[in-house]
Amino acid sequence: MCNNLIMPLHNLLKNITSKDINLSKSTIKELIKSADLANFNELVKNSDFIFSFIKERIINDFVKLINKNELDCVFEFAKIYNSDFEDLIVKSWLKFADEDLTDRILELFENGSNDEKAYCAKYFGCIKDTLALEILYKNSYSDFLPLKINCAKTLNLFNDKKIIDEMKNIILNSNDEFEKVSDYIFILAYGGVDAVKFCLANCFNSPFLPDIISNLLDFNDFYFLKNNLNENLIVRVFSVLVENYPENIPLNTLVYYQVFDFIKYISNLKSQYAKNVLAICKLDFKEYISNEVYNYDLDKDSKYELKKIVDYLNSINIDFSFLKEEINVGYSSYRFEMALKVINEYKLKEYAEQLADLINANKLSLEYLSRSTQVLKTLKKTDLIKKEVIEDIKNDNIKAFIEDCCR
Repeated sequence: MCNNLIMPLHNLLKNITSKDINLSKSTIKELIKSADLANFNELVKNSDFIFSFIKERIINDFVKLINKNELDCVFEFAKIYNSDFEDLIVKSWLKFADEDLTDRILELFENGSNDEKAYCAKYFGCIKDTLALEILYKNSYSDFLPLKINCAKTLNLFNDKKIIDEMKNIILNSNDEFEKVSDYIFILAYGGVDAVKFCLANCFNSPFLPDIISNLLDFNDFYFLKNNLNENLIVRVFSVLVENYPENIPLNTLVYYQVFDFIKYISNLKSQYAKNVLAICKLDFKEYISNEVYNYDLDKDSKYELKKIVDYLNSINIDFSFLKEEINVGYSSYRFEMALKVINEYKLKEYAEQLADLINANKLSLEYLSRSTQVLKTLKKTDLIKKEVIEDIKNDNIKAFIEDCCR
């Protein structure tokens, strides 16, 4: 049995992260002996403020110092899930893995809390015990994302596609967007080129697109995308990222999402769509670095990355010479939306007549009709829209909006 030693929380955090390695190790040993969940909770609650290399050191020392008779404390700590300290739990179990311990973890996987099950799912991926398959299937539909994600990753290690095939079918046939976004995340966590391509072939109309793209970038780095996707799709993924900074996706992901690598890659592409995305990116990032509202709480690495990005973007000139062709080709697609943003933000009045021609020829969807009219209003060129075109609009809300823009 573990002794119930209690140490002051502030001492634990200070000592366990100390540069004094001996002090840190002795504190870890105390933590093991005490098995005090409140102390472990204090550690994981502060994980965002602990440098990664220190967290790694704590995990490695914990696993080295624990002995088999102290495994009860690991099961106690498993009541609180934390991704940063996931290996502390799982590697401790793996250190003493045998049939009896695996049976105990299997029982926990069946009957434990979601936090405990998340650790169990990863453990069974490491030992690849097929006894856990049915429990993995069941928990793949959990609402607790860490558990769902670990089930996906473990099923991938088993090369078991049963659940991923079920979820693909749901995405293709369900009208429940809440259910579908959860399935997208599972498929992306499962991973692989086919999984990524499937998600990108189906997700762009989802109301939860920022969440889907965030998870795509959580599980796949830029170079994986570069090696496996066509350039237009890579630009589109990056476009979603740029459009959703910083309201829906935090700017502190700049380094992790390899934004600078994306920008350097896109700056060498020849398509006007790529140049348009870069043009909007250039304006947005200039605002992020100059306005404290956006950057005051960024960490040092993110601020440095932001400055690098802005300096690079300022060093290049954006070419709009093929924008006219881009509008003609893309007026019924997402590319047209990006072209509209460029014309609006850069006040490119020379394209006003071309937009008006599309409106007057009734070539635009109602959504793009509204947006194009709004752009013409910004350019003070709504007089180019024919009155009879406005009168023929059947949707009363769109008609009223356009009439208001043209006043």
